Amino acid sequence: MTKYFRHLPFLLLALLAVPWLTPAVTSMHSTMTDASQHMEYIWLIPCLSALLLWQRRKQILDAIRAPKPAPFLALPLVLASGFFLFFGLRGGQDRFLQTAAVLLLLALPLATYGKRLFRVVWFPILLLAFVMPVGFLDNFTVPLRRASVSVTAFILNGLGINVRQLGTAIISTGTPPFQLDVADPCSGIRSLVALFVGTAAYGAFMLTSVKRRWVLFLSSVPIAFLGNILRLLLTAFTCHFISQQAGMTLHDHALFIVAPFYAFIVFQFTDFLKKKQTVAPAPEVATENTASRALTHLRWGALGLIALFLVTFRGYANKMPPLVFESDDFLCSNFVELPNATMAFPWFCQDRTCLASQNLTLGAPFPERCPQCGGEVGKVSRAEQDILPADTQSRKVTYTFNNGDVFTVSLVIAGKNRMSIHRPELCLPSQGYVLSERKILHLSDALPMATFSLRREGHTHTSGFGYVFLNSRLATTSNLHRVLGDSWQRSVHNRIQRWAMITVRSPHYDFQTPEGEAALRAFMLRFYPTLFTATAQ
Repeated sequence: MTKYFRHLPFLLLALLAVPWLTPAVTSMHSTMTDASQHMEYIWLIPCLSALLLWQRRKQILDAIRAPKPAPFLALPLVLASGFFLFFGLRGGQDRFLQTAAVLLLLALPLATYGKRLFRVVWFPILLLAFVMPVGFLDNFTVPLRRASVSVTAFILNGLGINVRQLGTAIISTGTPPFQLDVADPCSGIRSLVALFVGTAAYGAFMLTSVKRRWVLFLSSVPIAFLGNILRLLLTAFTCHFISQQAGMTLHDHALFIVAPFYAFIVFQFTDFLKKKQTVAPAPEVATENTASRALTHLRWGALGLIALFLVTFRGYANKMPPLVFESDDFLCSNFVELPNATMAFPWFCQDRTCLASQNLTLGAPFPERCPQCGGEVGKVSRAEQDILPADTQSRKVTYTFNNGDVFTVSLVIAGKNRMSIHRPELCLPSQGYVLSERKILHLSDALPMATFSLRREGHTHTSGFGYVFLNSRLATTSNLHRVLGDSWQRSVHNRIQRWAMITVRSPHYDFQTPEGEAALRAFMLRFYPTLFTATAQ
């Protein structure tokens, strides 16, 4: 093989890989520009990967001068990449698309140059996995949010700024009034992921010891926690000494204040870890060996098989039809009246300093402005507006029966984004509620319902809460069933199912008592059929 001809397999496969990588790049750009994801930092990740590759350029050049292609070792990575690409394209699954890209990028140097180059480049390539959306990690953020809020409230009270904690909210009990709702994006999870990337890359640059690199990497957890508390404290100080609006403005731009804090701590801790660190010996430069560089006929065949797979599979994937978004026409567009009951619909003030709400009886005019502060009003709360994707539909109603029974119903209809619906067990504790163990009631053959005994922190009175997920074909209380079913429909049947979630609350009944169960059953058997259009029934 001539000096330049030995690079031809890599160049050819890299060219054929471009159509495989394009969907992942498009997905990354979409994630970066989606305000609800709060992942604007991810454009830095490819830059960090490129810098690490540049730092290792001598090792890379040494490895490609004496190639030992290993296409058979790379073949499983290519096949796995094809698996993820197929289901990513078929179901619109961004994480699958990015997994496919990372696997293929790992396979290319292994297939064309061998294990030595793979050992040099695997880490910078694997770093690209951090561009994936981290919305699924929000399931683990409630404890992190509550801990951040508890520490922040403790410090504020110690400094004489009287506040109280309600779930994951900080509410001023003094003057001037202010309120901070610590939602999922404020939990610190995205700061944590960004720090994971930064410390992993910086450790690879500055530290030679693998053990010390891991120590620096894991230090991201306490550093992100402290940085999140700093952001909350700065926001609270601004709200207290200036205004709520000024506090929210600072919060939205607090990264420019907190980022230097993150950098200072990481730099100082890295300097500490560098002390007494042993310097790893430089790797020996392999001498060129014509026999070891020669591609056997078998290897050429394996490389050709990989190239053929890249071409034919991507061509097949291009012919896939776009996802079909199911209609929500199986659900009625409005709630309907029930016998012996009056209906009331809530409005919510969107001003963070007010957040007033009120129920309006059926037929009453919807206010144009909040009567208390003059701010804008909406049919869903400001917190829901901030968290839910724009294409999510939400409706609420309270039924008050002649016998005094009250049931408040919320219906959330998901859009294309999977973040439209989540388990109530995640958000209720953050609102200051204590939940009992979940109990599943089968109100009818087709209507299961998950129920809880619900009480406010510091109170003894319990109320009832229940929920169920449904689509045009079934109803379930299993969030795992819903998520896996959605992934299956997207990936295999090329269809986005239209899921909805119904929640029911009662201030008078605990649904886990026999009396409460009977009341819930009687209400739902009357109410549930009214949700569906005649064609759906």
